[in-house]
Amino acid sequence: MDASIIIPTYYSWDKLQSCLDCLASQTVGAERFEIIVVNNAPLDPTPEDFRLPSNAQVLTEDKPGSYAARNRGIAAAQAELLFFTDSDCLPVPEYVESGLRIAQDHPDIGRFGGDVVLVPNGPEWTSVELYDYHFGLAQKKWVERGRAVTANLIARRYMFDRIGLFNGEVLSGGDMEWNDRATAAGEPIVFAADAIVRHPARASLREFATKVRRIEGARIRRNARRGALNYVPPIQKLIPSFRIFTKMRKDPDLNFRQALGVWQVQYILRLVMISETVRLLWFKQSDVRK
Repeated sequence: MDASIIIPTYYSWDKLQSCLDCLASQTVGAERFEIIVVNNAPLDPTPEDFRLPSNAQVLTEDKPGSYAARNRGIAAAQAELLFFTDSDCLPVPEYVESGLRIAQDHPDIGRFGGDVVLVPNGPEWTSVELYDYHFGLAQKKWVERGRAVTANLIARRYMFDRIGLFNGEVLSGGDMEWNDRATAAGEPIVFAADAIVRHPARASLREFATKVRRIEGARIRRNARRGALNYVPPIQKLIPSFRIFTKMRKDPDLNFRQALGVWQVQYILRLVMISETVRLLWFKQSDVRK
């Protein structure tokens, strides 16, 4: 067994099916890797007509959060090389082969960030999707900062023995927190350009707003030591960023309407972030899950 692929899922069987279909069409044989799906919604069992590859199993994790689910997958994994991806990701056919190769080429490296390529959901990019493309998953840049998102993270098991598991108490930001611990411990990270997963760009503003709220909740928890300063909402973000609009207008691939649309989405999400800061700190409400 060369690799264990760990995928948390939460009310996303349709998307997960597409992900597993991609993993069933890899350029390496199914006997070389296992797939561990961890269902984080115990009240939503596997559909009867679900197509599960022969090398896959479905586990259940009652504790809320994708990081708690990933920790459950780590405990069950048999391989020394662990691949992490998400249920809405679409691994290319060479995904596993490329991950195995880069791990073999860099035997002293404990973690790798595979590329995440955003694709539209339809024939044309919408304003929300274009915003995601320009401001979303930039895995190569994250790797340059010593981080990698778990949409495409590859790590050797000894990393979790040394650094510890993901923080199972958080609903967002656990991948960055774990990578920060690894970087602080002196563990390097390498960008795996050929171990690609395709990721549909977020298509709805509501979905993006939910993500912003989760990230803001994680930021507030990380900065809890700032005390009273946390309670000051970032009022300056009420002012639209004309720098962002100018940047979008300079992009040769965007026309005026598209640049304006991206700018509008960016401003709406700024307002969502401010309202979430106020909701969590001033009104003492809980973090969001979905």
